[in-house]
Amino acid sequence: MQEKAKHPDFILIDDNDIDLFLHEKIIRLQGLSDTVLSFRSVAAALDYFATFTHDTDSYRQTITLLDLQLPEMNGFDFLDHFNGMPATIVDNTRVFVLSSTLDHGDLSRSHAHQLVDCILRKPLHPEALKQALSDYAFV
Repeated sequence: MQEKAKHPDFILIDDNDIDLFLHEKIIRLQGLSDTVLSFRSVAAALDYFATFTHDTDSYRQTITLLDLQLPEMNGFDFLDHFNGMPATIVDNTRVFVLSSTLDHGDLSRSHAHQLVDCILRKPLHPEALKQALSDYAFV
């Protein structure tokens, strides 16, 4: 049986190196996790998640901060592919969309998606992240 981790792992999916750096710093400085993995593409992140498909017991509770505007495959492509992962992985992952988009269509589509727990605005504010964790993270 999987033990609940004291802190979840964090996965950051964003093509902006500055955002990745700042978001990792916020997570670490706030003491929210010691494990923060960054991916600059949806494909690389999906490859990482796929490494657990045959060993779902080793998958830890994870918070994914997902940018919507990515080249090649966007955040919605990630959500569509991630939804096909084993239930243990999907059920133990919270997806927080992290976006600076003003596109109401993207925001509505994000709110409506079953895998999206919440939407956070860029630039990420530590208090907003802590509130989202309190509201949507693992109980």
